[in-house]
Amino acid sequence: MPAHPLADLAAGLRSRTLAFLRSPVSREFWNMLVDQGHTFVMPAAWSALPRSRQIEGLLAAEGKRVSDGTTFAMPDELVRTAREIGQDQSIPLPFTPDVLPAPSGMLVFSADEPLAHLPSGLPVVAVTWGPPMDGFSAGVHLTWWAPMREEDQEKDAVAWGRLIPIVPDFDLHLSFLPHFDTRLHRKQLPSGLIYSAIPLRSVVAAWYALTADGTTLREERPQATVTQALKEQKAKKRGVQVATTSGGGTAHRGITDRAAQTMRDLDGADYFDPAPELAATTKKAEHGVFDATLDHQLDAGHRRLAHIYREAADHWHRLEMQVTQRYPGIFEGLEELRAQNRSQWQPWCWMPSIRVSAWLIKMYDAPIEQASWDGPRIAALGAWRSGGRHSVLTTLPLQATASGRVPAELTETMPAPGLGLVIDDNGTVHLMLAYLDEVDDRGTADAELVLISNYGQPTRMLEDITKLTVFLTGDTLLDAVKATQAYYDHAAVQNGNQPHPTDETLYAEHAYALSLFTGMLAGICTPGAELQDAGALTGRKLPAPWPPEPNMLSETTLWLLTGTPAAR
Repeated sequence: MPAHPLADLAAGLRSRTLAFLRSPVSREFWNMLVDQGHTFVMPAAWSALPRSRQIEGLLAAEGKRVSDGTTFAMPDELVRTAREIGQDQSIPLPFTPDVLPAPSGMLVFSADEPLAHLPSGLPVVAVTWGPPMDGFSAGVHLTWWAPMREEDQEKDAVAWGRLIPIVPDFDLHLSFLPHFDTRLHRKQLPSGLIYSAIPLRSVVAAWYALTADGTTLREERPQATVTQALKEQKAKKRGVQVATTSGGGTAHRGITDRAAQTMRDLDGADYFDPAPELAATTKKAEHGVFDATLDHQLDAGHRRLAHIYREAADHWHRLEMQVTQRYPGIFEGLEELRAQNRSQWQPWCWMPSIRVSAWLIKMYDAPIEQASWDGPRIAALGAWRSGGRHSVLTTLPLQATASGRVPAELTETMPAPGLGLVIDDNGTVHLMLAYLDEVDDRGTADAELVLISNYGQPTRMLEDITKLTVFLTGDTLLDAVKATQAYYDHAAVQNGNQPHPTDETLYAEHAYALSLFTGMLAGICTPGAELQDAGALTGRKLPAPWPPEPNMLSETTLWLLTGTPAAR
């Protein structure tokens, strides 16, 4: 039986791509892309790894999608239909699991009839997709590819095993509904989404076409030499699913009617499309005036300051990224919820953590246990982001500001909804976020001070960071610790769990440990405290005034606490 030309095209490119992804030249090429500023979607925790480890992980994941997935090809008429719908941004394309033709796969096009044309003029000749990477919400990881220009290939690339058949143009995590990717149903887009909008829409339209009622998929075989090459590469499903359709017009109607029906089914449902926000989480942590490439211009003391800044900014950025990967659109959605309902809670509270946990359950179907753990930590990040990502490094010994009193005045003096605390302890950097939460039982206390801490371990993620909490009530911090524990013990009993054992020594130890942090925070928030914009000390920016204001930038602002009225 002769080979099917579309199967030959698709399987041949699949085999060449596998060879490329498994060769040393792929690592060199990915390194070059990163050097040129290309960013790849990866689990937030990977950002703490060396670049070489990140690239190994990215190539392994992409290789698995190509090796284990199903290969697809489409006739020109169906490709043109998908391309037309992709270009028509008035057509919404809701993305649900049934739109995918397979959980993972590769869809191949010819350069003469590509799925889309990129701004560079290059055609999109392949799409790869597969399950979400670790920590991401339900959806797919998606990459579209362009051919390597002939003039950019190395001389004798085939002979030396250095052929680069296709290059990644863009990759992303695409969530299933209820999260609605803005690019799939809006004409007016933020500038950062314009580049990828048409290719993404075209990919989803192609998936719609492959799974349409009027489309038939039939497994076709490529040439025997290609099949043998795939077998030697241990590729699964070595045939190609080739689509046929009764006509472009029929396919067009099938796609648009199906998409419209899905939109009608969504009417009144709990799907969300958060508006763009200021100071959104960037793909990479931004270091501004503390960029490592400028360290050679600084003396030893300021280089240490720059190192501390980068460790803090990178840690909190990883947490932000992890949260947005697990819960797409979470901070934008919470800011909208806050704008609509903030009169329902105290002005010093960004948002009660119990409301955040409820949002995770309602909008993301998070299990109660996970929502209860993640909620307060996301509230801490949200309060800190909303206030401008302001963080304070103290130059004073913690004992200098430690106090056994309850800092009840924080409800009046805290200059931002959340603050970062940076403690340089003999070379180990401890990072904390502080915010004020509402207490459900107003008879016990109004406000609860919550601190989330990495305990000097910069690679800790959402599931590892510790929450410290104390009610702002009573005359002494020891009283407050006891009242806090009694409240949570009562809640534990109500839920059928055992209360925490009463131990005066442990209470005293906990109160003392808390006093180091509450005293520092109270000192920062005391009117008349002396704080300096650390970035201005490099001579690369003008100093910002204290108390801080909401920041429209996405980078952390670091302040130095050099003195408090109490310490003078």
